[in-house]
Amino acid sequence: MKLRIYSFLFILIFILSGCNLGNPTNASKSTASPSHFENQHLSVTYDGHSSTLLNDDNGFYLSFEVIPIGPFPIDESHFSFALQRVLEDDLGNQYESIKTEIISTNDAGEPFPENKVYFKQYFQPELDKDSKELSVIFYAKPLYYRQSILFENLNHNSEHNMLNDLNIAKVQTEGKKLTLYIEDVHQIQGLETTMIHSGEEVYPVFTSTEVGKFNHSLIANYEFAMEIPDPFTIKIKRHRLQDQLWDFPITITFK
Repeated sequence: MKLRIYSFLFILIFILSGCNLGNPTNASKSTASPSHFENQHLSVTYDGHSSTLLNDDNGFYLSFEVIPIGPFPIDESHFSFALQRVLEDDLGNQYESIKTEIISTNDAGEPFPENKVYFKQYFQPELDKDSKELSVIFYAKPLYYRQSILFENLNHNSEHNMLNDLNIAKVQTEGKKLTLYIEDVHQIQGLETTMIHSGEEVYPVFTSTEVGKFNHSLIANYEFAMEIPDPFTIKIKRHRLQDQLWDFPITITFK
């Protein structure tokens, strides 16, 4: 799945904490299409649904298994998850989100294998017994982006150095000149690059850049007052961070 940029407000549907969540009362069968989806950071699998009691009222929850693929763990510092605030089935019935929950340990308090977690979102009223389909979008919001990124020990003419979803696709050097081919999930215009040498931050004496059509790629040419060492360390500072939101649409079919 490609990364997509949406407003931060779109993900603020983690609502109404403090609800009394009862145990599932009526496990049911359902399938999803697709049942599994992933990008370079997360693997998400639909885990099913079940009827349950929420504050003594009937409701249901949808469950998803989430496994980290990239370097970032699944915790509140790195990701948040949600479905829509209101779901609508094929009969036109609407179901309102009551609470979200992330389960990271089993009944014995031990972490699940592969550092996976289970994400559940609870809805009311109870699911209509004649409902056949439910259209759902699983949203994942990455929270780990940094404005400044340090690339250490880059080799001359190296390729595909990625940190924090910013990729230095190609490095070219010639004496005091440095050319970087950079790709980023954030808008790349205004990117600032400095070299770290002997503990000091060294700014280039000359800079020219060519920004790609969609403002997510850049060819940057720099010239420094010193020869480019091999290896070398640079700091790249993003001009600004945009909120990111990944969406995975699925259709749940009830049996």
